[in-house]
Amino acid sequence: MGILKQFSRLLNPPKREEKDAYWVYTRCKRCGEQIRTRVNLSNDLSAEYDGENTFYNCRKMLIGEGRCFQQIEVHLKFDGARKLLDQEISGGEFISAAEYNAQGSGE
Repeated sequence: MGILKQFSRLLNPPKREEKDAYWVYTRCKRCGEQIRTRVNLSNDLSAEYDGENTFYNCRKMLIGEGRCFQQIEVHLKFDGARKLLDQEISGGEFISAAEYNAQGSGE
């Protein structure tokens, strides 16, 4: 029975946990295209030390899938526990996950 379980796991790997993921939803100001991107909280963040406190920064440049080539720059700041503190965007605007999914852009 152990061999069958191992074979089953190979064919159906467990779903990747999203505990280290932060999803960002944006809309291009030029063409209105909605873009979703994943921030890996374990690998995409840069540490910044302020005395005894640690903060993390993440900067992403986003470009849509061909409607226009407007760059959307996203800057996120997280605390030491990797909880979002601040977010800034240029070339676009932040939208909610519900708004992204309502427009049919969901996967």
